[in-house]
Amino acid sequence: MNAIPSPDPRDDQPLRDGSSLMAYLHILKKAHRALVGHDAAHRRFMAISTRGHARKYIEELMPLLLQERARHRSKREARRKEQRSGAPIAPA
Repeated sequence: MNAIPSPDPRDDQPLRDGSSLMAYLHILKKAHRALVGHDAAHRRFMAISTRGHARKYIEELMPLLLQERARHRSKREARRKEQRSGAPIAPA
């Protein structure tokens, strides 16, 4: 039985330090750490060794980050709406 080939032939290539992909992954790790804590984010990040692993990490993480961003934006919009409605704003 043959293994199913990767969708991208580069998926089996190792990640290179200093690449823009690695920089992007470190940014995602920082955002992931804010959601789940340092230890869980670090464990998941350390499992990435190939471009395919990186692809899977991005695919797993982006929906969570987008959901968190939407939640944050809705809270911010609610605060702005409240301020525009004429409610007194406490002095800073």
